[in-house]
Amino acid sequence: MRWRRKQTPQPESSTPEAAAPEPAGPGTPAPEVTGPQDDAQVLADLRRVVDRFGWAVLHGGGSGPGDPRWSYTVGLTGLEHPEVIVVGLPFEAAETYLNLVGEAVRAGARFSPGVVTTALTDADSPVVFLQVADTSRLAVAEQFAGSVEALQLVWPDSTGKLPWEEGHRNPPHAQPLLGPRPEG
Repeated sequence: MRWRRKQTPQPESSTPEAAAPEPAGPGTPAPEVTGPQDDAQVLADLRRVVDRFGWAVLHGGGSGPGDPRWSYTVGLTGLEHPEVIVVGLPFEAAETYLNLVGEAVRAGARFSPGVVTTALTDADSPVVFLQVADTSRLAVAEQFAGSVEALQLVWPDSTGKLPWEEGHRNPPHAQPLLGPRPEG
């Protein structure tokens, strides 16, 4: 899987990092949480990240067999765009995709259900956006902004095929679809 990123030099602190009790700088591991977290403090820390970058990326799931990892944005609602979730990727890869989405949205791009694009990837590895029917995985985004709309970024397998295409190599449980697949 390959991502497309603008080759514009940016200060090291210009990319949002995953939200943590104390947000870490890009490339810096988030501090380990050793005790109970105060929800108000977590939301305040998240607010600082979103205020600084425009969005944050949170991670969940992956706690056992049959529980795929997922990662999602918090803050794109404030940019008048649905939040975006990606399911089934390692957190680092998901965060890369979601930060590319955030950068594109901040630059004026808008994604909607059914949009197939290679703007975030190589020409032979399109991604597609689906409308998310159940936003329960985005609980923090809903706490943060109230009711949210969300899109799922569906990623291709290693051959560039999407889950519903003939010859897709990944098992269906690797990337569950959270909404209806595009027609056609």
